[in-house]
Amino acid sequence: MWAVGDDIYYQKSPKAICSDKECFTQGQGGTISTYSQATFKENKDIIITKIPEVTVSDSVKAVADDWMQFFVTAHHLTKAMYPEQDVNTHVFGQIRSRILDQLCYITRLQKD
Repeated sequence: MWAVGDDIYYQKSPKAICSDKECFTQGQGGTISTYSQATFKENKDIIITKIPEVTVSDSVKAVADDWMQFFVTAHHLTKAMYPEQDVNTHVFGQIRSRILDQLCYITRLQKD
């Protein structure tokens, strides 16, 4: 288990994920790597996210809460419709994204 703000140790293959370093390395067999800036440029699977420091209003948080419900629903629909797809692949993410777009579109139509 982990909470927002925790550091997470993650390895895609073989899969290992934990917020505890010892659990990750010894319990799950994960390997800790350090990345140089050059490694980031070479590895297209790594994305550096820069989040601006702003105050988020309650109305935006409410919209985000609604969006998360759509995302969870799209995720479960994708799993049900495409059980052969690994949820950790780009293909699964693209399908889920399209279903999420469709759910949002249908909701907008219902409100009009």
